[in-house]
Amino acid sequence: MKEIAVVTGASSGIGAATAVALAKSGYEVIAAARRVDRLEALAKANPNIKTAHLDVTDQKSVDDFAKTLQGKPVAILVNNAGGAFDGAAVLDSDPKVWQETYDVNVVGAVRMTKAITPIMKAHGKGHIVIISSTAGYIAYENGGSYVAAKHGDVALARTLRLELAGDPIRVTEIAPGMVK
Repeated sequence: MKEIAVVTGASSGIGAATAVALAKSGYEVIAAARRVDRLEALAKANPNIKTAHLDVTDQKSVDDFAKTLQGKPVAILVNNAGGAFDGAAVLDSDPKVWQETYDVNVVGAVRMTKAITPIMKAHGKGHIVIISSTAGYIAYENGGSYVAAKHGDVALARTLRLELAGDPIRVTEIAPGMVK
């Protein structure tokens, strides 16, 4: 049985490219996202990619998804789901947007990590990847909600690395800059 790689936010951009790269590397990839129609194009182009509807902001969605992976050789989790939802100055910003940004970027990664890590431990190994951003290191004007969330992702990766020391699970943070 092939090892499984789970990629959240795989319906476009970095997530889709990551799913394709992992499939080409021999993993059975589960490309997960809210926009299933976009995932189907990935799966059609590569037989090693399967799709799953997943909303990382919904605990029931995460729990239901994790149940489908119980007892399977999940080796990689790429926490990629996220995004920036405004371009407002802090003083003009909407706290609801900050909450939405933090929920998908940080809390979604926490939900997925909590759900998948026990499956990795049962498999005997794993690799958790958190896609942060250069925004997690350098603030910029009119990006407060995203900058704050990506700083949260950096903190999550660093904390996990310490907490999982001694377990056969690696933690990697990737901080891309602007992408097209």
